[in-house]
Amino acid sequence: MNVKTLFAAAFLVLATSAAHAQVRYQMGFTFGSNYSSLRSDLFTTSSGRLGIAAGCSFVLGFGDHFELNPEIIFTQKGASAKAVYFLPEQKADVQSYQYYYNTFEAGLFAGFQPVADVPFRIQAGGFFGTHFHNLDRDNFEVFVGDYDDINNATRAVDLNDAFSGVDFGPAFGLSAGEGRFRANIRYYIGRRNMYNQLEFVEEGHRIRSTALRLTLSYFLQ
Repeated sequence: MNVKTLFAAAFLVLATSAAHAQVRYQMGFTFGSNYSSLRSDLFTTSSGRLGIAAGCSFVLGFGDHFELNPEIIFTQKGASAKAVYFLPEQKADVQSYQYYYNTFEAGLFAGFQPVADVPFRIQAGGFFGTHFHNLDRDNFEVFVGDYDDINNATRAVDLNDAFSGVDFGPAFGLSAGEGRFRANIRYYIGRRNMYNQLEFVEEGHRIRSTALRLTLSYFLQ
């Protein structure tokens, strides 16, 4: 089942439930941590980035089993890429280059609670984010891609602008809690090829994101 079909099915179920049940509404704040990574054919990821996630969360409940959970979140993303500094007639010096960026995300998740008396939900949905960064633009000495031949390698700094733009994709996870507190764990899969946000570059390469996020929401009512 693809994402569009999943959203359509969730909407139909929630619409049917809303016709027979009173809608409940909650609004609150969300804080937590986000561990992200990058997948690319241009560099090897040496480690992901652990960052913060903070924003606001809403719940629209339909009966005892279904709900919608919109969120607006600021989070830190990126990864450290393996990079090398080429030395004349010597083995390349292995270093790392941090492709760190920040993002504002809007997410919408449909939740299903299998047992009415057990506050545990299965969630699925999607997100849309817009990125910005302050990556170093002066370091022209380290390269990614081909770690053995400078003629086939790419300057690490040349990929910086891939992390200014947008990203989107599906997300799924679990939610637990009731009343004012709720814990969420979700996995986010970026579907946008961020390499395409670069200008005047060779076509055909890819850079995509993934993230695992653990948050706690506090609702005002």
